[in-house]
This record gives sequence, structure tokens and C-alpha cells, in this order.
Amino acid sequence: SSYPVVAPALAPPKTSQPKAPRYVRGRLTVMAKSLGLLLLLVGLLEAKVSGPVSSLRAVPRSEDDFVPLRSTLDEEKQAEEGEKEKVAAEGEKSEGEVGEAEAASGPEGHEEAEAEGEAGEAEGEEGEEEELIPSEADSEVAYMLLGAVIFVVSLFYLVNWDDDDIRYYSMNVISMTMSIFSAVLMYQGINDQIKRFSADLPEYARVVIQFAHCACYIVIMQVLISGLSGVVVFPGNSVANFDQKVWLIAEGLRCDYDRQLTEEEVSKVRAHGRDPDAKRSVWLDKFNVEVPVRLERHNLRRAQRWMRCWALLLAHMSGFAAINAGARLQAVEVFASSPGMAILPAIINQVVLQIFFKLSGMARSKSMEDCIKNQGSSGHFKVKLCHEAVVEAENDVSSLSLSFLAVQVIRFIISGIMPNEEGEEEPLVAHSWITISTFFGIGLMAMILAIVTAMKCTAEEEEGEEAHDKTPKHAHKVPDEPLSERLGMIISNSLAMAFAWILLFGTKWTLIKVEILNIESMMGQIVHALGLSIFCGLAVFLLDYVDDTVRETKGGAEAASKAIRVIIQAIAILVGFSWEHCFDAAVADIAFVTPHKRLSKFFLGCFVCVFLVPAWRRHILTKVMAYEELKKQKRHFNQQKKKRNSREYQPVATEK
Repeated sequence: SSYPVVAPALAPPKTSQPKAPRYVRGRLTVMAKSLGLLLLLVGLLEAKVSGPVSSLRAVPRSEDDFVPLRSTLDEEKQAEEGEKEKVAAEGEKSEGEVGEAEAASGPEGHEEAEAEGEAGEAEGEEGEEEELIPSEADSEVAYMLLGAVIFVVSLFYLVNWDDDDIRYYSMNVISMTMSIFSAVLMYQGINDQIKRFSADLPEYARVVIQFAHCACYIVIMQVLISGLSGVVVFPGNSVANFDQKVWLIAEGLRCDYDRQLTEEEVSKVRAHGRDPDAKRSVWLDKFNVEVPVRLERHNLRRAQRWMRCWALLLAHMSGFAAINAGARLQAVEVFASSPGMAILPAIINQVVLQIFFKLSGMARSKSMEDCIKNQGSSGHFKVKLCHEAVVEAENDVSSLSLSFLAVQVIRFIISGIMPNEEGEEEPLVAHSWITISTFFGIGLMAMILAIVTAMKCTAEEEEGEEAHDKTPKHAHKVPDEPLSERLGMIISNSLAMAFAWILLFGTKWTLIKVEILNIESMMGQIVHALGLSIFCGLAVFLLDYVDDTVRETKGGAEAASKAIRVIIQAIAILVGFSWEHCFDAAVADIAFVTPHKRLSKFFLGCFVCVFLVPAWRRHILTKVMAYEELKKQKRHFNQQKKKRNSREYQPVATEK
């Protein structure tokens, strides 16, 4: 949403002095904020909140490894009471000796003893006040309080930056983090219950159950997107009208922002009845205050927001279920025998997913044909919305599972250790610097290949769109995407996600090697995620500077913008994955101290999701989609301008 800028009554005249470039004006501010976050990170590293590094466990976690907080507090309390009883016993003994001395010395000795006793009590109270030394828990809370304040304020700076690209990138990273976090909580809560009832089954049966688990999410996703797009009309609902335009309040500071105006209120809109082509105007409310309003297809925008929300959540949940199924298959003795055999589960995983997608597409095509037949051009528009949302979600499922399983195989090849289904090595191993450097090098190659593949796929999409525009309107039919184009997008997304996974696990290897902190502890995971967030934030500013610089050149601007978008998307996924590990560990630690661990984790995850998802959909995802629409409009304007310039400055052949 855009906020109106009200000029002051006596605004000074504008001067024609040259203004410094935007990136120069914001450089000192960026450095100051980055320095503050770096100082916080250094403080967290220096704080002895995680114990010595040598306390890294060389065996998998078990319930005996954890010491409940309540028992630790009881032991400390018993120790303090024992010291107090000892001091009291010594005091009674000394009082007895003093009493005997007073009886021998008479009244004068008694008065002197009382004076000395009062002085001793005063000194004891002062000593107790001076001995209030903060504990390790107090230090943790202090660092977390300061860190939370600095981190939240830094987010406010980023989402209100004086550059639309920085605002979009920041909102996109926050949106990706919250969607991954919510999806993981819901998936793991359900998956724990499935593990509980399938613990006694053989391994192959549990793999089949995980694939069925993934298929359930895919079916739910298909049904929800078909219903929200209007392709399928559920009983009791009317046919969605996405062509209707209504006036909405566009003042972001009002509590009724985005509310639809009534017919009586529409009559007070200034452009109503005067300018039929107007898309923005003002409306006089009951206080006779001019309120900005806009004219748009509200039903369409609301349906797109709901589709995007559930497509992201269910795609991530399906992807995590597919990851669990493939990783369990990799853990089978036959496939875990060698890296070559470990690749087969990743291939089997993709084949099964493509079969699911093909079957769901066949079931969906019948509903799409009926929608086009009954609603004409409006039905074709709904079918296009549904197809784009479903294909994008299905590609995310395939890319997420393929990237994770491929990185598992790469780690097995270069380290000789096959991680578990969560990507953790048991026990922890400090790999050599050559192994870590090779791992990062593979990640860099994956990022380069992702950029090249994305640029090629985007060029093919533009050619397809131009051919589609030349198609007669009466020739509309159910859209279909060739398998080659779909595989190209899956490979491109998988390479970008593989880069994010490699950077995540590679930095963990580095921290274990240099022995800075306990990466298994809660504080260690938070410091790890915070460090990656700072690194990705600085990378976003660097990429934005490159984008702004290349955009001013005549050639190569569009290709560079595509490459930068791929890198930004990988960065958003990396930050989301890093904080997802922290959130997952936090929920697991809280659920551990409860009597029913799995049930508590399930209800805690459901509660957090019910509280978090509506706020994410209404206030963050809405802004991400608005910024995407703004960038699309700018890109369309630049393309039209480029075409006009090419037609205007065509060379004229001269006669010799």
C-alpha cells in the first residue's frame, strides 16, 4: 500500500542542486546498521552461554542427554539452603561463645558485643548486595533482549528503505521465512504423529507412508487452488466474478484500509460520474476529510492472495514430505552402500512426484474444460490463474526435494558420511578445510548454472508468450506446459536451492571446524542464523547496486536483472532455512519439558501457525504481491520504451 505524502503549509522552494546518488547517501547508514549487528554477533560469540566447545556430543541425542531446567534449579536451591544452614550453625556457635564472654566481662562487655553484632550485620548486608553477580541465564536473556530490539528495528529500516527494490527484497525474505517456518511446524507436528503409529512397521512401509503423506498435501493443494480460482464451484458457493471493479479505501493509516465502499459512499467519490477511466480518486468521509481511494478488481486480488498463501504452505509441506520419503529411502542399506546407489532415491522420488502431478493434471483438466465451456473468456482467465498457481507450486515441490537429496549425495561423496533425513551428521565430525572448500566450490558452480538455466528458460517463456498473444481469442483451450520446459524450470530452481542448502550446511561445517561455539545448542543455532542473515543482507545491497548500475546501460540489462532475481530468491530460501532450524529447535525444546512431547509439539505448532499465518497473509504477502506487480509494470514500461526507441532510431539506407 502507498501512503499519501502531505506537504507542509510553508514548503521551502525546491533547489536545483545536484543530489548525491542513492547508494552513496545510504552507504553510511548501511555500514552503521551492519556494524551494530556485527557487534551483537561478536557479543553473542564471546558470551559463555553455550559451555565449552569440547562439550559437543559425539553420540546422537537421547533423553538422558538433556537435564530438565526444573531439576537444575532444585539442585541450586538445595545447595543454597545447605550453605545457609552451615552459616547459621556457625553463627549459633559464635553466639554461644560471645554469651559466655559477656557473662564473664559483665555489662560493659555485653554492650560492646551488641555494637559489634550490629556492625557485623550492616557489613553482611553490604556484602550480600555486592555479591549479586549475573548468572549465565541472565546473560542469555540480556543478549537476546538487546538482539531482538536491534534486529526488529533493522527490519523496520529495510522494509521502509528509500528504494523499492530493497523493500521488495526485504519483504520477500521475510515472507519466505514465515512461510517455511509455518509449513515446517504444521508438517512436523503431523509427521510426528505418523511416526508414532508407524514405528513398528518395516522401513519400506514407512517410505510408502511418507509418499502417501506427500500425495495427500498435493491433492489438498489442487482442490484448494481450483476452488479459490473459480474453476471448481463448491456446493453452496456462487460463481466468482473477477471482472467486477469496486472502489476501495487506499489510505494505509486508516483502520478500514482496503474496505469496499458502499453505494452511498461511492456517490461521494470525486471521480464518480466525471471520469469513467479514473483508477484513483478521493472520497469525502463523514468528517468531510478527503480519503484516497482506488478502483480495482477486489475479488480477483483477494483470490490471488489466498491462492498464493495456500500454494506456498502446501507446496513446502509436500516438499518436506517428499524429502523425508527420499531421505528414508537413501538410509536403506542397499542405497547407503555407495554414492552411486544414493542417487537412485532422488531419481525415484522425482518419478513418483511427476506421476502424482500427471494424475492430478488429468483430473484437473476435466474441470478446466467445463469452466471454459460454461463461462467463456472469463472461464479461460480463471483456468489460466489456476494453471499458473498449480504449476509453480508443483515445481517448488520437485525443486525442494531434488535439491535436498542431491546435496545429501554430494555430502556423502566428499565426506564419506550419509546424513540423516534432517541433514544432520551423527556423530558430529570436524571435516578438513579441503572438504569444506570443495563443498563451497560446488555450491558456487550450482549458483552459476542456476543463473544460466534461468535466463534460458525465461527467454523461451517470452517466446511462448509472444506466440500465445498471436493466437485468436476464440482458440482458447486448457493450457498445457511441455515437459521439457517444466524440467528446465525444476532444474533451475533446484540448482538455486542447492546453493542455499550448501551454504547452510557448509557454514555449519566451518563453525564446527574453527570451534567457535556449540552449533547444536539453541544459542549456537541463533548465532548461525543471525550471521547468515547479516551476510545475505549485505549481499542484497550489493546486488541492488549492480542492478541499478547495469540498468543504466544499453545492453544486457534484462539478462542481468534475471540473474539477480535468481540470486535473490536463493538468498531468501537460505535465510528461511536457517531460521527454520532455530524455530524447529525452539519448539522441540519447549515440548521436551512437557509430559507428552509429541502431542505438545503438535498443538504448539498448530497454535503458532493459527496465530502467524493470517498475519503473514494479510500484511506481508499482500505487500510482496504489490511490489511484484509494481516491478512488472516497470519492466513492461521499459520493454515498451525499448521497442519505441528501436523503431524510432532505425538506420536509413542512403543512396550512393
